[in-house]
Amino acid sequence: MRSLGFHQQISMDSFHNPNFPLVAEVLLWLALRFEPDTNLPQEIETSEQRVYFIRSIVEFFALKTNIKLNVKKLYQADRNTVGELLKITDLLNDALNTKKTYDNENFSKLDTNLTYKANELKTTRELASKITQKGAVLFRSLEEEAELRPIRDSRVNAALDINEVEQSLRTLIEKTKRETEHTRDLIKNISATEANLDLKIAKRREDLERNSKRLNTLKQVRPAFLEEFEDLESELRNLYQEYITRQRCISYLEHQQEQVAQAELIHIQEQQEMAKKIIENNKQDDDLKLLEDVNNESFNNQFLENPPDISIKGRGNSAATSRNRSMFGRLSDSETDSDLMLDDEEDSNIMASDGELSTSRTEKLGSNHSDSDN
Repeated sequence: MRSLGFHQQISMDSFHNPNFPLVAEVLLWLALRFEPDTNLPQEIETSEQRVYFIRSIVEFFALKTNIKLNVKKLYQADRNTVGELLKITDLLNDALNTKKTYDNENFSKLDTNLTYKANELKTTRELASKITQKGAVLFRSLEEEAELRPIRDSRVNAALDINEVEQSLRTLIEKTKRETEHTRDLIKNISATEANLDLKIAKRREDLERNSKRLNTLKQVRPAFLEEFEDLESELRNLYQEYITRQRCISYLEHQQEQVAQAELIHIQEQQEMAKKIIENNKQDDDLKLLEDVNNESFNNQFLENPPDISIKGRGNSAATSRNRSMFGRLSDSETDSDLMLDDEEDSNIMASDGELSTSRTEKLGSNHSDSDN
């Protein structure tokens, strides 16, 4: 008590004679140590008040600390009470010692075992559910107590009728005798039941042997259609493998076909662009030809008006022939360029344009000759 901080020194001589005020003071102080806000009766003058005080203290420690105290020993307030008081003080001393050891070992929350804590949590939840169930059952029992109490009191306080007791005992004795005779009959019939069970077991064994022999014969017998079934199964397996191979080849070829088609499409687009460039170049060449023809016509007109010497004429003819050759070479080059996979419509358009140029050239030359003759 001194280690717990009690203000008074207590010895065993204090309990040599009944000392209820000291016991009440110690119990009240210990209860306040557990819960300072508790409200317990403190009046102990009469015997009824003392009984109520001891009853309240016992209920308090039973609910708060789960400690069961002997009511009679506490009420005696003598040396027998010391053992009951030590139950409470030992709990407080253990708590203080545990706290000191934790302080000395620098206890921290991180050192705890999480698995152990998880198991504790599981058990705590189970206990909480059980406490709830037990509390519900206790609550129902307490509700029924108001109705059952007068019945119980009437039965307890009622005088026992010897005749009724004797009659009930006789009925119980007769019932017990009947049960005993029935048990003896069952024991006598055990031999018969054993023989019946042996017969059933033997019959079951014969059925088992017969069925096992039949099973062995069925395993040895080979059905007539089994060979055909195995052949068809192997053929189906081969066909399936062939089907898988063909499907794989078909998918690969389709993929290759898509790639080739895409490449051809790109090549066609490139050829179309090249053909457009060639057509544009040919148009430019045609424009240059027209300009050269116009220049030649003007030169021929001047030549006809002022005929030069033969040497000059020959020189002019050689220059014209060389120019025509160069033009013919340019046309041949353009024609060789146009051989690059052009569409039929574009070739026909190019030929038509060449024909129109040749006809216009001949007409212009004919008109020039007619003018010169005139």
